[in-house]
Amino acid sequence: MTQEKRENFMFTNDTIFYKKLWSLMLPMMLQNLMLALVAVADAFMLGGMDQNYMSAVSLATQIQFIQNMLLSAATGGLAILGAQDWGNIKTLDDIFCMALRLCGLVSIAFFIACICFPQYLMLFFTDEPVLIGYGVQYLRIAGFSYLLTGISQCYLVVMKISEHALTTALISSATVGINIALNAILIYGKLGITPMGVRGAATATLSARMIELS
Repeated sequence: MTQEKRENFMFTNDTIFYKKLWSLMLPMMLQNLMLALVAVADAFMLGGMDQNYMSAVSLATQIQFIQNMLLSAATGGLAILGAQDWGNIKTLDDIFCMALRLCGLVSIAFFIACICFPQYLMLFFTDEPVLIGYGVQYLRIAGFSYLLTGISQCYLVVMKISEHALTTALISSATVGINIALNAILIYGKLGITPMGVRGAATATLSARMIELS
């Protein structure tokens, strides 16, 4: 057996390496899944009340999907550069601040668009007045959560590269759980609260994001 083949064989049977790989990969996968489920939970639970609610919010959350793509690009760079310079706190702080400014600009842009021009955003996806109306109600409240998402994602990425990947997964999972619980209360009017429908779903999302960031 050549030296190269021997080294490859040793690599593929390195149980310590794979143990570390899985311990990092699984929490990251779970954290990304939880990020997507926040928007899915809103649309899914609204479907039990009104199909128009579900359709409108499904379209409105496409705005969040686009934002998440842009944030992922910025935080992905933070993760790569931060992992390379892990141990150099000064450099890591500089990279984090740069990513935070970039994510902050993206979040502010989406926040302003959702608060000031929600009807025009909805027109990208539908021309149905009913769906646009419900979508506008959702975006004008949920838009505040988009302002927080960029900040929270930067902090979560820093936690992942500083050997706290499991903690980030637990935080994201708790956020989804809180969002679902608040959806049930606010959308359907549990605990004596008046049913809020679309506005309830948006308020639940905003509240969950505020708790996640805190």
